[in-house]
Amino acid sequence: MPSRSKKGRRNGREEEEKEGREGRKEGEGRGEGGEEGGLEFTLEKVMRSNDKEDRLELVIKLDPKRYERKTINGEVGYLDTHTNTFIPEDALRLIFDEMIKQPIQGIENDGRSRKDLYSSIVESQARIKKMLKNGLRFDSVITPSEKYLANHINMKLDVIVLYADIVDSTSMSMSLPADRLANLIKVFMQEMSYLIAAYHGYVLKYAGDCVIAFFPVGRDAGEACVRVVNCARAMLNITRYAINQVLKEYGYPELRIKIGIDLGENQIVMLGGTLDLLGYTMSITSKIVELAKPWQIVIGKWVYDALPEEFKQSFRELRLRRDVWNYRDSREGKYYNLYLLKESRLGSRIRLI
Repeated sequence: MPSRSKKGRRNGREEEEKEGREGRKEGEGRGEGGEEGGLEFTLEKVMRSNDKEDRLELVIKLDPKRYERKTINGEVGYLDTHTNTFIPEDALRLIFDEMIKQPIQGIENDGRSRKDLYSSIVESQARIKKMLKNGLRFDSVITPSEKYLANHINMKLDVIVLYADIVDSTSMSMSLPADRLANLIKVFMQEMSYLIAAYHGYVLKYAGDCVIAFFPVGRDAGEACVRVVNCARAMLNITRYAINQVLKEYGYPELRIKIGIDLGENQIVMLGGTLDLLGYTMSITSKIVELAKPWQIVIGKWVYDALPEEFKQSFRELRLRRDVWNYRDSREGKYYNLYLLKESRLGSRIRLI
């Protein structure tokens, strides 16, 4: 469902589509005050594009007193002078598109949920800069999994398992000093952990350069699967537009990540004094993430089957050779299909002025 941001509220998109008006008067859609981290802009015009897809075209003017158009490290974007945050132009287009479609959640330092990508990027960049300046220590907002696991020990539960993995960390270890590699991985783990908490999940463990999380299914498997896929989408965008922007500023290489997700029954057990999840889903999700390429989200059949029909349209089936993937459905013994999230494209044409 679309949501309204604290600044830069959308006005009457449904009315525009219904009446097919050519545009709006200048000034409509102006942000209404709010927190410093929110976007300040004017929606100058909404009109129909001339392309075959008949999309809306939005002309958006950022507040010139606050935003400076700059090129940093060869990338064109805008510097938010209030928060000292640089946002690439393609990230801003994505942010406005998310306002129209499905907003991405983030999480604030006080643990409350945020529902716009811009605020999430600002919060994330601020945390990362603080970590790199003052020392790397995880904030207490990260939801611990131990209490949840302890309350369900020896029980079998349906959970959604997510693996978020850094691509080519081995090659980075050959070119980076150990302390800088450790800094890079800790930054990644902290920011992914914030997103997992924001989407009501739990960090199960950190395994090398991989964050492993689980999300209780609850009563509505479809809603839970949508939430986890959106968490994965947020992970890709926060890595691209928050983590990598700060890493470049501090002379670190950029990260590329990949994500695997699956759903199934797992048992909560005590292994070597540590609470853990044990089951087929844990095993197969680790195999799924191995198949994913950089910036891809791959899900198992059970996650795909649980998604609402309109959400399934965002995925396509992966056609894999049997010598590459030949795992079976643990319920029916049939070939277990995998699905890839298609590369997202903007639902509207967005022009920044």
